[in-house]
Amino acid sequence: MSGTNDTGASNDPHNNASIDAGGNAPAAPAAPAVSIRSWHPRPETTGDIPAVRRVNLGAFGTAEEADLVDALRRDPSAWLPGLSYVADAPDGTPAAHALLTRCHIDDVPAVALAPCAVLPEYQKHGAGGAVIRALLEAARSAGERTAIVLGHPPYYPRFGFAPAAGRFGILPPQPWPDEAFMALSLDGSIPPRGTVRYAEAFGID
Repeated sequence: MSGTNDTGASNDPHNNASIDAGGNAPAAPAAPAVSIRSWHPRPETTGDIPAVRRVNLGAFGTAEEADLVDALRRDPSAWLPGLSYVADAPDGTPAAHALLTRCHIDDVPAVALAPCAVLPEYQKHGAGGAVIRALLEAARSAGERTAIVLGHPPYYPRFGFAPAAGRFGILPPQPWPDEAFMALSLDGSIPPRGTVRYAEAFGID
């Protein structure tokens, strides 16, 4: 469940070592000046699938996250139609991608945010924040109640995420750093307590 945000940090639960390392992609040429108003987040379409793979490959420099997205898309128990979002650059080319898939807190359905990927040349230009905000709003509209993320601690609180264990009593499936494993109530209710179970594609026992 790896992903890159505007900080270039990873939020991959099966590659959580990159949290400490920063998960930064190799330096890329500077992107054209783009303001946050220029991004156009929208649901992924079938025609976007190759571009989504390119975004994840470019953001991480390996196929791991791109392959994960493909595996999740093939799993009807994990994939949630309408909850894979891209953010288009002004030229209409997807520059960022964010995904929510089905997870569970014990037996209660929730959604897991990952990956969140931004092409290197557009990182720190607002693309990641724009696509994540739009995706979380789509999840609210779809009636989802709780979102989970394993990610860069300084980044995700801006979207409302807070430490899952300390704030809500939601436990990770593995011993991840408390400050990096976060949860968000999408509807203002108190999230259920329990241990998170991710989709099989994440490879987390």
